[in-house]
Amino acid sequence: MRLYRVPPLAIVLAGAALAQQEGMIPRWQVEELSQGVVQNMATARKVVVQLRPQEWVQDGAPEAYIDQHRALLHEMEQVSLAAQALGRDPERLTYAMDTLLWLDRTDALMGSIAAGARQYYNAAVAELLDSARNRNSDGIATVKQYLRQLAEHLESSMRVAHREAQRCREAIISEPGDGR
Repeated sequence: MRLYRVPPLAIVLAGAALAQQEGMIPRWQVEELSQGVVQNMATARKVVVQLRPQEWVQDGAPEAYIDQHRALLHEMEQVSLAAQALGRDPERLTYAMDTLLWLDRTDALMGSIAAGARQYYNAAVAELLDSARNRNSDGIATVKQYLRQLAEHLESSMRVAHREAQRCREAIISEPGDGR
């Protein structure tokens, strides 16, 4: 049986092709997006930390705002961690997925907290949170687009790898035996 050896240059070229596919959002743009998400979370967190939903409850707000506030602070940290991971390794599908899911969840919670702030605290603070949500929506749209592009690219790469593996398998099977 003959073993086929893949030249190291082919591996390097395949890796370079993965890093920048035609039609995909470039790596540098994903890195910038990740940094922007982290900065937006840090800015919004400064506002969210100052909110006191316990005081809102005393003014008649539902107690759910307390849990939502706590969850929002936790999830803002998770968004930042996921975005940092995506910025370090944009080719990882799981990092793109994590970033999208945490952004989406954070966006929903931030909307609820903004509504509570508007009704039970201060409309100007609610506007700051809405502004952060608007910046998040741009990030969500870009991450969705990138996630789809990355998934399509990985599927295409897997199809190519599968075809090549089958071609090699057929070549090995069709080789005449060496007489043993």
